Amino acid sequence: MPWLPMYLNEKDLKLLSHWLNQESDIAIIKSIGERQWKAFDEISIESAGRYCLYHKKAGPLPLLNKKNLGDDITVKDPFSGWTEIRSGADPTQPYFGPTKSAVYWLNIRISSNSIIEISSFEWVGNHYSIIGEPAAEATKKWWNRLRRWVKKQSTHIPRTGDIDGPNKEIYAFDNAFNKISNGLPRALNP
Repeated sequence: MPWLPMYLNEKDLKLLSHWLNQESDIAIIKSIGERQWKAFDEISIESAGRYCLYHKKAGPLPLLNKKNLGDDITVKDPFSGWTEIRSGADPTQPYFGPTKSAVYWLNIRISSNSIIEISSFEWVGNHYSIIGEPAAEATKKWWNRLRRWVKKQSTHIPRTGDIDGPNKEIYAFDNAFNKISNGLPRALNP
């Protein structure tokens, strides 16, 4: 499944949050009570956590029922809010089932000044296309837009060894990259 790993710190997070807020096709889904969720156009990410981002052009979000997956309905208006009928394993996160490609997950890990943690975007992508649930073209295009933007804002570096060494896999945003360049250790795993 598509994964976009990043090294970033608080200053880099402000840049990322600002960019996401400018993306008109992206909304953030937040809890408004127990098993209650609502989409918001205004995105402000200021701290560590797991954030649910909704790609509006991907179509409606499923509202899973308690018994049969085939009988699911959709969330009529995510911006008016809804009550989840069937929660996932983590009740602090909205659950749309394993196949919903309209949702991107942003995992922010910001720690003390002793190490640069790995943050990431996750997306189910086309993983379930084999069972007839491909990602919407607009959602694939936005994922590629996100990847291009992250690449422009960062330097691709490896998890270990010299920052200009082989096996580059993590995108280090400018402020995090400067700290890593000056000797601050980087996390090897999220």
